[in-house]
Formats: sequence, C-alpha cells, structure tokens
Amino acid sequence: MMATKEEIDAARRQIERLRDEHANDVIALVRLVDDGALKGEAGDRLAADLRAWDRGFKDLFTRAMSVLDSLQPSGPGKGAAPR
Repeated sequence: MMATKEEIDAARRQIERLRDEHANDVIALVRLVDDGALKGEAGDRLAADLRAWDRGFKDLFTRAMSVLDSLQPSGPGKGAAPR
C-alpha cells in the first residue's frame, strides 16, 4: 500500500510536532543542569549526555523527514486503504 499525499503531509506534521516538543524539552533539561541543578562531575556528564541525545534525535528527525521527502504519493483512491 502506498501513502496518499494527505497521509504523507499528516506524517510530516506529526514529525515536526514531535521534533519541536523534543527540542523544547531537551533545552529545558540542559538549562536546568547548566544553571546548577546538578553540580560537579555528575552534572557535567549529564549535560554532555543530554547534548548527545539532542544531536541523536535531531539526526533521527532529519532522516525521518528525508524518507518522507523521497516518497511518491499515490493518486487519489490508488493504494490508499479505506478507513
């Protein structure tokens, strides 16, 4: 089954929403740690882990959007399952 343009657009909106939520959550966590919520070596390790996690998720969202960009939508009624 191939996705319709509407399904691809809906997936794109969902990925963008998740990407934005993720970015805001990780930024808030990094700021908490950087502002001294957890001090010392443990805080430094956590901040580094959060930054690596942020990079990994950004890469994941970029790849997901690339996959969507590569899809060729099916025409109306073609390949789309009725709901």
